[in-house]
Amino acid sequence: MDLQSSTKLIRAVLFDFDGTLTEPGSLDFGVIRDAVGCPKGRPVLEFINSMASQAERAEAFKILDAFEAEAARQSRPNAGAEEVLEFLRARGMKVGIISRNSLASIRTALDNFGRIQSLDFAIILSRDDPFNPKPSPEGILAAARILGVPVAQVLVVGDFVFDVEAGHKAGALTAFLTNRGSSHPCAYPSDFTLEHLGELKEIVSLYAPLPAISSCTGY
Repeated sequence: MDLQSSTKLIRAVLFDFDGTLTEPGSLDFGVIRDAVGCPKGRPVLEFINSMASQAERAEAFKILDAFEAEAARQSRPNAGAEEVLEFLRARGMKVGIISRNSLASIRTALDNFGRIQSLDFAIILSRDDPFNPKPSPEGILAAARILGVPVAQVLVVGDFVFDVEAGHKAGALTAFLTNRGSSHPCAYPSDFTLEHLGELKEIVSLYAPLPAISSCTGY
C-alpha cells in the first residue's frame, strides 16, 4: 500500500462495485462484447450508446442487463469488503457506490452480502442515473454535492482505470485496488494503491477528520 504524506482529508468514500466490493471476474466482458457486437478494446456502454437506432440500443441493453443479472446472482463480497464498510460506518464516514452497472444488478448482488445492505449506503449511483458514466467525473461531482462533502475530500476506490480517471478529473482522491494482481493505471496516477480492501482502514485512520472534542469538563 502506498501512503503519501500530505494534507489530504477524507470525509466520504465512493466505491466502484463490480470487482471492488464484489469478487473480481463475475462479468466476462469478452463474452458480453461478442453478444452485443462490440469491438475488442472498446467500452461496452459507450459502444451501445453510439448505436444508430433506439431499437438497437434497447436490444443491446437487454442483453447486457441479462448478463449483469446472472453475474449479480452468482457474485460474492470481495475479501474484506463487509469489514471495511462496517469500519467506515462506525467512523461516521459517508459511504456510497458509483458504478457503470445497473441499479438492479447492484441491489441483487448486495443481497449476497451477509451484514451489509443497500440502505447502509448514503448514495448509490448507477448507469441508470442521468450522468455520463465513469470515466466521466459527472457522477462523482454529483455524489459530492448530494453528500455535502467537498469533492477534494472524497476518496474514490476502484479496480479499473476508469475509476481512477473519473476521480482524477473530478478532483477527488483516488485509491486503485489491485486485488493482489492487476496492474496500476499509469496514465492516471492514484493517490493510494491497495492490494486488498483491508488496507483502506489504515488510510482512513490517517486521513479522516479527528473526532470533535467536547468542551464539557464533567464538573
